[in-house]
Amino acid sequence: RNPDLLEYDWDDIWDAFGWSLSDQSPDWYDYDDGSEVPEPPFDLQIIQAGVRTGWSWCSDYGHSCEINWLDPEPSSESYDYEDYMEEMHRIQERIEFYKGYNKSPNAVEYRRLCGGLDQRV
Repeated sequence: RNPDLLEYDWDDIWDAFGWSLSDQSPDWYDYDDGSEVPEPPFDLQIIQAGVRTGWSWCSDYGHSCEINWLDPEPSSESYDYEDYMEEMHRIQERIEFYKGYNKSPNAVEYRRLCGGLDQRV
């Protein structure tokens, strides 16, 4: 075995296996990269909560849209339901800014969300 094969850089892995909205897409828009507001959720992430799998749009710094589940919620009587609920609690904490959005908000919606930050603080 070659030990070098086990070393990796997460940036390289993301470039090789990550999915992002192209800046050539009609859904992509400019945003103020230096501001205090979250970046638009132009990246796609796979979500695993217990035995349940889904995906969502997210930004580079952990802000996530609602999850699009690929399978149903496990039964509350299943042996791993408690683990699932613990994971869901952790995941839900990252959805605060984009709560209610299953897809990346368009430019107008994003600017409205950013404008509402002043009222939340």
